[in-house]
Amino acid sequence: MFQDLRLAIRKNKRVKIVYKNSQQDIRYRRVDPYKMTDKKLYGYCHLRDQKMIFNLESILSIQLTDEEYTIQTD
Repeated sequence: MFQDLRLAIRKNKRVKIVYKNSQQDIRYRRVDPYKMTDKKLYGYCHLRDQKMIFNLESILSIQLTDEEYTIQTD
């Protein structure tokens, strides 16, 4: 699953993720991922219109899209 994230980061491809938030609610997001560590995904969330950090252990599924993005600068 995280192989798709690595590919998305390398090729600037948007992903769709399904994850559980801290209240254990299922959430759906379109994210432009730009960095991943052993435990975190850093990306731009289109629903929140801001950069966010997601816990990798909370991500249930990842779908790579054909949509390309440009990294947002502050």
